[in-house]
Amino acid sequence: MASGQTLATYSSDAAPQLLSDGRTLAAFVTSASGTDVDLFDLQTGQKIRTLPLRSSGDWTNTCDITLVPKKNGTGSLIVSTSVVARPAEGINPARGTLTVHATDAVTSKSLWSTDVEKNSTHWASSCDPAKVKELKLQATSDLVFGLLSPGYNSYLVNLADGSVRHVKDDTVVVDRWLGLPGDNSVAVEDPASQRRLGSLPSKDALQSLHESPGWVAADRARLIHVNDQGDGQTVGYSLPTGKRSWSFSDAGASAVDLDSTTHTAIIYDSGGGSIGDFVAVDVSSGKVLWKIASTQEYCGIADGRVYVLVNDQLAVLDARTKKQLRYDAKDPECPDLVDGAVMYTDEQPDSTTDYEYRITAP
Repeated sequence: MASGQTLATYSSDAAPQLLSDGRTLAAFVTSASGTDVDLFDLQTGQKIRTLPLRSSGDWTNTCDITLVPKKNGTGSLIVSTSVVARPAEGINPARGTLTVHATDAVTSKSLWSTDVEKNSTHWASSCDPAKVKELKLQATSDLVFGLLSPGYNSYLVNLADGSVRHVKDDTVVVDRWLGLPGDNSVAVEDPASQRRLGSLPSKDALQSLHESPGWVAADRARLIHVNDQGDGQTVGYSLPTGKRSWSFSDAGASAVDLDSTTHTAIIYDSGGGSIGDFVAVDVSSGKVLWKIASTQEYCGIADGRVYVLVNDQLAVLDARTKKQLRYDAKDPECPDLVDGAVMYTDEQPDSTTDYEYRITAP
Protein backbone atom coordinates (compact mmCIF):
# COMPACT_ATOMS: atom_id res chain seq x y z
CA MET A 1 0.00 0.00 0.00
CA ALA A 2 1.45 3.35 -1.04
CA SER A 3 2.18 6.05 1.54
CA GLY A 4 -0.78 8.42 1.80
CA GLN A 5 -3.13 6.07 -0.05
CA THR A 6 -6.74 6.63 1.08
CA LEU A 7 -8.52 3.58 2.47
CA ALA A 8 -11.86 5.18 3.30
CA THR A 9 -13.66 8.40 4.18
CA TYR A 10 -16.58 8.87 6.56
CA SER A 11 -18.92 11.80 7.15
CA SER A 12 -19.05 13.62 10.48
CA ASP A 13 -22.15 11.77 11.68
CA ALA A 14 -20.26 8.46 11.48
CA ALA A 15 -16.91 9.15 13.17
CA PRO A 16 -15.07 5.80 13.23
CA GLN A 17 -13.01 4.32 16.04
CA LEU A 18 -9.93 2.49 14.73
CA LEU A 19 -8.42 -0.84 15.76
CA SER A 20 -5.41 -2.43 14.05
CA ASP A 21 -3.07 -5.38 14.45
CA GLY A 22 -0.73 -4.11 11.71
CA ARG A 23 -2.23 -6.40 9.07
CA THR A 24 -5.94 -5.68 9.30
CA LEU A 25 -7.69 -2.42 10.17
CA ALA A 26 -11.13 -2.33 11.79
CA ALA A 27 -13.12 0.91 11.64
CA PHE A 28 -16.04 0.92 14.09
CA VAL A 29 -18.76 3.15 12.64
CA THR A 30 -21.57 4.06 15.04
CA SER A 31 -24.80 5.84 14.15
CA ALA A 32 -28.24 6.17 15.70
CA SER A 33 -29.18 2.71 14.43
CA GLY A 34 -26.15 0.89 15.84
CA THR A 35 -22.57 -0.08 15.02
CA ASP A 36 -20.94 -1.74 12.02
CA VAL A 37 -17.27 -2.60 11.55
CA ASP A 38 -15.47 -2.09 8.24
CA LEU A 39 -12.39 -4.30 7.77
CA PHE A 40 -9.46 -3.31 5.52
CA ASP A 41 -6.37 -5.23 4.38
CA LEU A 42 -3.40 -3.01 5.27
CA GLN A 43 -1.14 -4.73 2.72
CA THR A 44 -3.31 -3.89 -0.27
CA GLY A 45 -5.49 -1.08 1.07
CA GLN A 46 -8.60 -2.97 -0.07
CA LYS A 47 -11.76 -3.27 1.99
CA ILE A 48 -12.32 -6.87 3.09
CA ARG A 49 -15.91 -6.69 4.34
CA THR A 50 -18.33 -5.08 6.77
CA LEU A 51 -19.36 -6.80 9.98
CA PRO A 52 -22.97 -5.67 10.50
CA LEU A 53 -23.06 -5.68 14.29
CA ARG A 54 -26.40 -3.90 14.25
CA SER A 55 -28.28 -6.38 12.04
CA SER A 56 -26.51 -9.68 11.34
CA GLY A 57 -27.62 -12.70 13.35
CA ASP A 58 -23.99 -13.77 13.63
CA TRP A 59 -22.89 -10.49 15.27
CA THR A 60 -25.89 -8.91 17.02
CA ASN A 61 -24.89 -10.15 20.49
CA THR A 62 -21.27 -9.04 20.08
CA CYS A 63 -19.80 -7.07 22.98
CA ASP A 64 -16.34 -6.38 21.56
CA ILE A 65 -13.86 -7.51 18.92
CA THR A 66 -10.06 -7.66 18.90
CA LEU A 67 -7.76 -8.28 15.93
CA VAL A 68 -4.87 -10.72 16.31
CA PRO A 69 -2.35 -11.51 13.52
CA LYS A 70 -2.22 -15.15 12.47
CA LYS A 71 0.96 -17.02 13.33
CA ASN A 72 1.53 -18.02 9.69
CA GLY A 73 2.19 -14.40 8.76
CA THR A 74 -0.91 -13.76 6.67
CA GLY A 75 -4.24 -12.29 7.67
CA SER A 76 -5.84 -11.85 11.04
CA LEU A 77 -8.17 -13.47 13.52
CA ILE A 78 -11.22 -11.61 14.74
CA VAL A 79 -11.47 -12.59 18.39
CA SER A 80 -14.84 -11.47 19.70
CA THR A 81 -16.86 -11.70 22.89
CA SER A 82 -20.63 -12.01 22.99
CA VAL A 83 -23.36 -12.39 25.60
CA VAL A 84 -26.71 -14.10 25.14
CA ALA A 85 -29.00 -13.25 28.05
CA ARG A 86 -32.33 -14.76 29.04
CA PRO A 87 -34.98 -13.12 31.21
CA ALA A 88 -36.03 -14.17 34.69
CA GLU A 89 -38.45 -17.09 34.93
CA GLY A 90 -40.49 -16.76 38.07
CA ILE A 91 -38.20 -17.39 41.04
CA ASN A 92 -35.29 -18.10 38.69
CA PRO A 93 -33.25 -14.91 38.10
CA ALA A 94 -32.20 -13.58 34.72
CA ARG A 95 -28.97 -15.15 33.45
CA GLY A 96 -26.62 -15.01 30.49
CA THR A 97 -23.67 -16.78 28.88
CA LEU A 98 -20.39 -15.08 27.98
CA THR A 99 -18.76 -16.60 24.88
CA VAL A 100 -15.47 -15.93 23.11
CA HIS A 101 -15.14 -16.65 19.36
CA ALA A 102 -12.44 -16.64 16.71
CA THR A 103 -13.24 -15.89 13.07
CA ASP A 104 -10.97 -15.68 10.03
CA ALA A 105 -10.99 -12.02 8.96
CA VAL A 106 -10.62 -12.83 5.25
CA THR A 107 -12.93 -15.82 4.82
CA SER A 108 -15.39 -15.15 7.69
CA LYS A 109 -14.98 -18.81 8.62
CA SER A 110 -15.68 -19.52 12.28
CA LEU A 111 -12.61 -21.22 13.77
CA TRP A 112 -13.78 -21.93 17.31
CA SER A 113 -16.27 -20.79 19.93
CA THR A 114 -16.01 -21.29 23.69
CA ASP A 115 -18.53 -20.57 26.44
CA VAL A 116 -16.46 -18.91 29.15
CA GLU A 117 -19.16 -18.33 31.77
CA LYS A 118 -22.46 -20.20 31.38
CA ASN A 119 -25.85 -19.18 32.78
CA SER A 120 -24.35 -16.56 35.06
CA THR A 121 -26.31 -13.78 36.77
CA HIS A 122 -23.33 -11.55 35.97
CA TRP A 123 -24.49 -11.48 32.34
CA ALA A 124 -28.23 -11.07 32.94
CA SER A 125 -28.31 -7.77 31.04
CA SER A 126 -26.32 -8.62 27.93
CA CYS A 127 -22.84 -7.02 28.12
CA ASP A 128 -23.81 -4.92 31.15
CA PRO A 129 -22.73 -4.17 33.78
CA ALA A 130 -19.19 -4.79 32.43
CA LYS A 131 -18.10 -2.09 30.02
CA VAL A 132 -17.16 -3.07 26.47
CA LYS A 133 -13.57 -1.94 26.99
CA GLU A 134 -13.30 -4.34 29.95
CA LEU A 135 -14.15 -7.22 27.63
CA LYS A 136 -11.22 -6.50 25.34
CA LEU A 137 -8.75 -9.33 24.91
CA GLN A 138 -5.03 -8.52 25.14
CA ALA A 139 -2.94 -10.92 23.03
CA THR A 140 0.62 -11.88 23.94
CA SER A 141 3.21 -10.99 21.32
CA ASP A 142 3.80 -14.59 20.29
CA LEU A 143 0.14 -14.58 19.24
CA VAL A 144 -0.63 -17.92 20.88
CA PHE A 145 -2.48 -16.73 23.97
CA GLY A 146 -4.77 -13.89 24.93
CA LEU A 147 -5.93 -12.54 28.28
CA LEU A 148 -9.67 -11.98 28.60
CA SER A 149 -10.71 -9.81 31.54
CA PRO A 150 -14.47 -9.32 31.34
CA GLY A 151 -14.80 -7.37 34.58
CA TYR A 152 -15.48 -10.20 37.03
CA ASN A 153 -12.89 -12.89 36.32
CA SER A 154 -9.84 -13.21 34.07
CA TYR A 155 -9.09 -16.03 31.67
CA LEU A 156 -6.15 -17.13 29.56
CA VAL A 157 -7.41 -18.07 26.09
CA ASN A 158 -5.46 -20.38 23.80
CA LEU A 159 -5.99 -18.68 20.44
CA ALA A 160 -5.27 -21.89 18.54
CA ASP A 161 -8.23 -23.87 19.86
CA GLY A 162 -10.23 -21.60 22.18
CA SER A 163 -9.50 -23.50 25.37
CA VAL A 164 -9.52 -21.31 28.48
CA ARG A 165 -8.30 -21.42 32.07
CA HIS A 166 -8.96 -19.06 34.92
CA VAL A 167 -6.05 -16.87 36.04
CA LYS A 168 -5.58 -14.39 38.86
CA ASP A 169 -7.96 -11.49 38.33
CA ASP A 170 -5.31 -8.74 38.30
CA THR A 171 -3.09 -10.58 35.79
CA VAL A 172 -1.70 -8.44 32.95
CA VAL A 173 0.01 -9.16 29.62
CA VAL A 174 3.70 -8.21 29.68
CA ASP A 175 4.95 -8.49 26.08
CA ARG A 176 4.62 -12.26 25.40
CA TRP A 177 4.38 -13.26 29.07
CA LEU A 178 1.93 -12.87 31.92
CA GLY A 179 2.44 -10.61 34.93
CA LEU A 180 0.88 -11.77 38.20
CA PRO A 181 1.04 -8.95 40.78
CA GLY A 182 1.86 -9.92 44.36
CA ASP A 183 2.17 -7.79 47.47
CA ASN A 184 5.41 -6.06 46.46
CA SER A 185 6.37 -7.38 43.03
CA VAL A 186 5.04 -8.91 39.81
CA ALA A 187 5.82 -12.52 38.93
CA VAL A 188 6.53 -13.05 35.22
CA GLU A 189 5.06 -16.34 34.02
CA ASP A 190 5.21 -18.35 30.81
CA PRO A 191 1.57 -18.64 29.64
CA ALA A 192 2.06 -22.11 28.15
CA SER A 193 3.93 -23.90 30.94
CA GLN A 194 2.75 -21.68 33.85
CA ARG A 195 6.40 -21.60 34.93
CA ARG A 196 7.71 -18.54 36.76
CA LEU A 197 10.54 -16.97 34.77
CA GLY A 198 11.35 -13.84 36.78
CA SER A 199 9.83 -10.89 38.59
CA LEU A 200 9.38 -7.14 38.22
CA PRO A 201 9.74 -4.75 41.16
CA SER A 202 6.80 -2.42 40.61
CA LYS A 203 3.23 -3.62 41.09
CA ASP A 204 1.37 -0.32 40.79
CA ALA A 205 3.05 0.73 37.53
CA LEU A 206 1.60 -2.19 35.60
CA GLN A 207 -1.89 -0.78 36.01
CA SER A 208 -1.07 1.54 33.08
CA LEU A 209 0.69 -1.09 30.95
CA HIS A 210 -1.93 -1.09 28.18
CA GLU A 211 -2.82 2.58 28.40
CA SER A 212 -1.43 5.14 25.99
CA PRO A 213 0.09 7.27 27.28
CA GLY A 214 1.13 5.47 30.43
CA TRP A 215 4.05 5.10 32.79
CA VAL A 216 4.92 1.63 31.50
CA ALA A 217 5.22 -0.04 28.09
CA ALA A 218 6.59 -3.40 26.91
CA ASP A 219 8.23 -4.33 23.62
CA ARG A 220 11.05 -6.54 22.31
CA ALA A 221 11.63 -8.30 25.65
CA ARG A 222 11.92 -4.99 27.53
CA LEU A 223 9.64 -3.35 30.04
CA ILE A 224 10.15 0.43 30.15
CA HIS A 225 9.10 2.30 33.29
CA VAL A 226 9.14 6.10 33.38
CA ASN A 227 9.93 7.76 36.74
CA ASP A 228 10.60 4.26 37.98
CA GLN A 229 10.74 4.77 41.74
CA GLY A 230 9.63 8.39 41.73
CA ASP A 231 13.31 9.29 41.33
CA GLY A 232 13.29 10.81 37.82
CA GLN A 233 14.79 7.71 36.18
CA THR A 234 13.52 5.83 33.14
CA VAL A 235 14.47 2.16 33.49
CA GLY A 236 14.47 -0.68 30.99
CA TYR A 237 13.95 -4.14 32.51
CA SER A 238 14.87 -7.30 30.61
CA LEU A 239 12.03 -9.74 30.12
CA PRO A 240 11.18 -12.27 31.33
CA THR A 241 13.81 -12.13 34.11
CA GLY A 242 12.95 -8.63 35.29
CA LYS A 243 16.61 -7.67 35.64
CA ARG A 244 17.48 -3.99 35.26
CA SER A 245 18.99 -3.54 31.78
CA TRP A 246 19.50 0.22 31.37
CA SER A 247 18.46 3.57 32.82
CA PHE A 248 18.83 7.30 32.29
CA SER A 249 17.66 10.47 34.02
CA ASP A 250 14.40 11.90 32.71
CA ALA A 251 13.43 14.64 35.16
CA GLY A 252 9.95 15.86 34.31
CA ALA A 253 8.95 12.90 32.10
CA SER A 254 5.70 11.14 32.92
CA ALA A 255 4.79 8.96 29.92
CA VAL A 256 6.23 6.48 27.44
CA ASP A 257 4.93 5.60 23.98
CA LEU A 258 6.23 2.81 21.71
CA ASP A 259 6.61 2.03 18.03
CA SER A 260 6.85 -1.74 17.53
CA THR A 261 8.01 -1.29 13.91
CA THR A 262 11.30 0.43 14.80
CA HIS A 263 11.43 -0.52 18.51
CA THR A 264 11.65 3.13 19.47
CA ALA A 265 10.25 4.63 22.66
CA ILE A 266 9.25 8.26 23.12
CA ILE A 267 9.69 9.52 26.70
CA TYR A 268 7.89 12.79 27.45
CA ASP A 269 5.83 14.88 29.87
CA SER A 270 2.11 14.22 29.33
CA GLY A 271 1.00 17.18 31.49
CA GLY A 272 -1.11 20.07 30.26
CA GLY A 273 0.16 22.88 28.07
CA SER A 274 3.37 22.69 26.08
CA ILE A 275 5.04 19.33 26.68
CA GLY A 276 8.53 20.78 26.32
CA ASP A 277 11.37 18.33 25.69
CA PHE A 278 10.88 14.74 24.69
CA VAL A 279 13.37 12.00 23.99
CA ALA A 280 13.53 9.12 21.48
CA VAL A 281 15.14 5.99 22.94
CA ASP A 282 16.13 2.60 21.53
CA VAL A 283 14.01 0.03 23.37
CA SER A 284 16.69 -2.67 23.58
CA SER A 285 19.72 -0.62 24.61
CA GLY A 286 18.24 2.49 26.21
CA LYS A 287 20.41 4.60 23.89
CA VAL A 288 19.09 8.12 23.42
CA LEU A 289 18.57 8.55 19.68
CA TRP A 290 17.55 12.21 19.64
CA LYS A 291 15.75 14.96 21.51
CA ILE A 292 13.41 17.76 20.56
CA ALA A 293 12.35 20.81 22.57
CA SER A 294 9.41 23.20 22.80
CA THR A 295 6.74 21.20 21.00
CA GLN A 296 3.14 22.22 21.48
CA GLU A 297 1.73 18.71 21.56
CA TYR A 298 2.94 15.16 21.10
CA CYS A 299 0.47 13.32 18.84
CA GLY A 300 1.96 9.83 18.80
CA ILE A 301 4.31 7.36 17.15
CA ALA A 302 3.49 4.56 14.68
CA ASP A 303 5.04 2.88 11.64
CA GLY A 304 8.42 4.53 12.22
CA ARG A 305 6.97 8.05 12.28
CA VAL A 306 6.60 10.55 15.12
CA TYR A 307 3.81 13.12 14.87
CA VAL A 308 4.10 16.41 16.79
CA LEU A 309 2.52 19.83 16.73
CA VAL A 310 5.22 22.49 16.69
CA ASN A 311 5.14 26.13 15.55
CA ASP A 312 1.40 25.69 14.90
CA GLN A 313 2.15 23.02 12.32
CA LEU A 314 1.94 19.24 12.19
CA ALA A 315 5.43 17.78 11.71
CA VAL A 316 6.12 14.13 10.86
CA LEU A 317 9.59 12.89 11.85
CA ASP A 318 11.53 9.68 11.26
CA ALA A 319 11.42 7.79 14.55
CA ARG A 320 15.09 6.74 14.47
CA THR A 321 16.78 9.84 13.02
CA LYS A 322 14.44 12.81 13.70
CA LYS A 323 14.57 13.65 9.97
CA GLN A 324 11.49 15.67 9.04
CA LEU A 325 9.52 13.63 6.51
CA ARG A 326 6.82 16.25 5.91
CA TYR A 327 4.85 18.99 7.60
CA ASP A 328 1.38 20.48 7.34
CA ALA A 329 0.91 24.19 8.00
CA LYS A 330 -2.67 24.40 6.69
CA ASP A 331 -4.36 21.87 8.99
CA PRO A 332 -2.25 21.58 12.15
CA GLU A 333 -4.25 18.94 14.02
CA CYS A 334 -3.14 15.67 15.58
CA PRO A 335 -4.35 12.69 13.52
CA ASP A 336 -5.50 9.42 15.08
CA LEU A 337 -2.75 6.80 14.76
CA VAL A 338 -2.83 3.00 14.70
CA ASP A 339 -0.37 0.50 13.24
CA GLY A 340 -0.60 0.79 9.47
CA ALA A 341 -3.10 3.66 9.22
CA VAL A 342 -3.65 7.34 10.01
CA MET A 343 -7.01 9.12 10.34
CA TYR A 344 -7.31 12.85 9.61
CA THR A 345 -10.26 15.10 10.36
CA ASP A 346 -10.81 17.30 7.30
CA GLU A 347 -13.00 20.40 7.31
CA GLN A 348 -15.60 20.54 4.56
CA PRO A 349 -16.60 24.22 4.30
CA ASP A 350 -18.62 23.82 1.08
CA SER A 351 -20.59 20.79 2.21
CA THR A 352 -23.58 20.11 4.44
CA THR A 353 -21.19 17.92 6.43
CA ASP A 354 -18.83 19.95 8.63
CA TYR A 355 -16.11 17.33 8.80
CA GLU A 356 -14.92 14.27 6.93
CA TYR A 357 -12.81 11.53 8.49
CA ARG A 358 -10.14 10.38 6.04
CA ILE A 359 -8.22 7.15 6.71
CA THR A 360 -4.94 6.76 4.83
CA ALA A 361 -1.75 4.72 4.78
CA PRO A 362 1.05 6.34 6.87
